[in-house]
Amino acid sequence: MISALHLIMIVAAASSLCCVLGSRRTRSVTAVGGTVLMAAAMADLALGLIGLAPLVWTTILVGWAMVAAGAARWREGRAAVGHEVGPGGAVPATAYPAAVVPAAAATATESRAAVTTDGPRHLHLLHQLGLVVVAGQIALCGTMAGGTATSPGLGGMTHPHSVSIFVAVVCVAGALFVVAAAAMVLVGQRNRPERGTLLSMSVMTAAMAVMPFG
Repeated sequence: MISALHLIMIVAAASSLCCVLGSRRTRSVTAVGGTVLMAAAMADLALGLIGLAPLVWTTILVGWAMVAAGAARWREGRAAVGHEVGPGGAVPATAYPAAVVPAAAATATESRAAVTTDGPRHLHLLHQLGLVVVAGQIALCGTMAGGTATSPGLGGMTHPHSVSIFVAVVCVAGALFVVAAAAMVLVGQRNRPERGTLLSMSVMTAAMAVMPFG
């Protein structure tokens, strides 16, 4: 069963990478890099190709999630400045009196902006949360297997109650992530690569959740 779960995780990670590369709206250096790191972590856990400890992979994925979050905030800040100034330094239409811009046109513009900006932003946010969830699951796998339970970096994780709390937190986080991804597939305007990314990450997260108990 463990071998099947490893295979599912590797296939799901590879599928997620292909979908991220194929989506123009959500493709970015941080998204591609995070997906590559998740795929490498899955392959290393299954085949030992790199030989890094689970705690090391946990640190790498959490660190990349923080980098991705910072890059996303920087992109949003640049987009906000560009929207206020407008192309060529022109004043945006919203600066004119309401009589100049009909209400219907303004509403349509806001709707289009919400579709084109909120969708990718939410997907990037979910991807960052996915990195953290997968990192926690990898740490849980190492703890349950005994590979990192005696590591000094885990400190209080050697206590049974600490392990129980950690298991509960990771399982709840994984379940919430899968539910959120499923909701994003059903709600909103998603293209095929975006749906593929969400479904692939959900499958990988579900398989990782079963791994410690397999």
